[in-house]
Amino acid sequence: MEPERRSPSPGFKIQIENLPSSVDSYQLRKAFKDFGRVKYCKVDEEQGKSKGRGIIGFETKESASAAVKTMDKAKFNGNEVRVTLE
Repeated sequence: MEPERRSPSPGFKIQIENLPSSVDSYQLRKAFKDFGRVKYCKVDEEQGKSKGRGIIGFETKESASAAVKTMDKAKFNGNEVRVTLE
């Protein structure tokens, strides 16, 4: 009999919009790491410059929800950001 295969945990993704152009993936991860384990973090860039949006994948829904609740409409390096569950 074949062992039971578990599908990997999908995680929970949030989207951040209206990021300052100076913010990179490292800074974004650092700002959101206190909400829970970050599985991945990416700032959309074009030719090395931020396009003002990014995504973060958390390990749990609770972490993603806490990030949205706390950070939506918060000031982040001078910009009011929009944070939503994807």
